Amino acid sequence: MSAPLDPRVVLANERTLLSWMRCALALIAVGVTAGTIVKITPVWLHAAIAIVPIALGLAAALLGLSRWQRMDDAIRLGGQPPPDRELRIVALSVAVIAVIAGGVAIVTVFTS
Repeated sequence: MSAPLDPRVVLANERTLLSWMRCALALIAVGVTAGTIVKITPVWLHAAIAIVPIALGLAAALLGLSRWQRMDDAIRLGGQPPPDRELRIVALSVAVIAVIAGGVAIVTVFTS
């Protein structure tokens, strides 16, 4: 017979999943906003600036779900937590978006 699950651990894992979903929604909102409100030329750059955050939002949602499932399995089986590969991917992606957005902002200011 296995030990009962600590609800605090299970709920902490669930809160982490919800944080991943908030991150995904924020990225998607950035992409939608960039696609509808911000006017950037050339068109391919405008499309890229809108599509990349949306794609990253999708990736964050899927990575968060994967992470939650692996952690849930580890909690229920009493094993070690899995490594945090997903968090590194999302952190680096957000850093790249920040660099690109900063570059676009600088170019927009100096060409206006």
